[in-house]
Amino acid sequence: MPKEKLTDRFVATVKADKQVDYFDTLEPGLTLRVSPSRKTWSLAYTRPGSRLRTRFTIAEYSEEYGLAKARKRARELKAGIDEGKDPQAVKQAAAAAAASALTMRELVEDYITRHVKDLRSADEVSRRLRRNILNETHGLGAVLVPNLHRRDIVKAIDAVEDRGAKTEASRCFEDIRAVVRWAVGRGVLDRDVTLGMKAPQRNNARDRVLNADEIKGVILSLPAAGLRPGVDDVVRLLFETACRVSEIAGLHTREIDLKAELIRLPAERVKNGLAHNVPLTAPAVAILKRLMVDKKDSYLFPTGEDTCLRADVIGNELNKAQNGIEAGKRRRERAATIPVAGWTAHDIRRTWATIASELGVAPHVIAAALNHQSVNSSVTFAHYVRNDFMAERRAAYKLVSAHIAGLIGQGAEIKPLRA
Repeated sequence: MPKEKLTDRFVATVKADKQVDYFDTLEPGLTLRVSPSRKTWSLAYTRPGSRLRTRFTIAEYSEEYGLAKARKRARELKAGIDEGKDPQAVKQAAAAAAASALTMRELVEDYITRHVKDLRSADEVSRRLRRNILNETHGLGAVLVPNLHRRDIVKAIDAVEDRGAKTEASRCFEDIRAVVRWAVGRGVLDRDVTLGMKAPQRNNARDRVLNADEIKGVILSLPAAGLRPGVDDVVRLLFETACRVSEIAGLHTREIDLKAELIRLPAERVKNGLAHNVPLTAPAVAILKRLMVDKKDSYLFPTGEDTCLRADVIGNELNKAQNGIEAGKRRRERAATIPVAGWTAHDIRRTWATIASELGVAPHVIAAALNHQSVNSSVTFAHYVRNDFMAERRAAYKLVSAHIAGLIGQGAEIKPLRA
């Protein structure tokens, strides 16, 4: 290993094609480890009461942590070693002390800040963790990290499942397991307490499709259903676009191209990470034009500063309207304002696809409209066909839109593409 009287200039400019350690001749034991991607300060030393040579990482090199600071830290560590203090043991003891005072609330919030915030599903994961895992009644927030036990996790997940939210409970378990494994990787937890635990079984895949009378009942009841502002327009747009709920609820004015009659969803807003252009029908254009009046560079359904309607909020609103539940601290029953029960906003997407199929729209066009890749995943489509079937999709959207208009009495139902 090369020895070098390290200088600020050398440290700043040295590069390596492979990992190389440079030992400082002025401060024995101080090492600059250089790799193709980074530089790290460390101290090579003999452990007190042992002949074992080892290395203790001090810090990553940066303008703030340069040569002078590294030499000073190396001298401090060597002074402690002379007194019988092993830097590794001191670090582990400090981490254990910090963890012993750390609550799960603090750990989860740190996880959200450091890991979740850059994920496409950040809002959804953060909401689930805060609502279900950190709630005061059955949550884990007050549990000290070193005391976390399986029974604590089971109690929190059972509380979610007892609400009848089986899918939510399963996802919450996956969330808390991810938190625990992240904490283990960072040395905050010594072991994965979720190891061997099984997630609750999710609800079976839904197959709900609204029939003609139900579509009419839902759409005609929306204006007087007493829903939160914007929810009725979201639902109506779902019938016209077949989009996912979050895609419509999170619409921004910059994603709407009225001139081209398109919604242009960027990749980061789409579940499969593939940008998606959605053709607009005449009813959709009319709704969007009305909503965009006096709106510039903002969400179409704003709920506050730089926030928009969430899919779970829309789901709750529709559930209350279908089942006659009034919001507030006390849940009170009232007359249902939507006369069709047992459906979710996502079922509209399945309903649209079913109608399109019944009207003779080809499966690959329906798949393209839903931005699904499975139907078009053959070698031919994956590697050779570069066609978004926009013309066919526009025709399909107009066909389904006209069919729905006929059902609600706003136009004549047109004939399907095939007999």
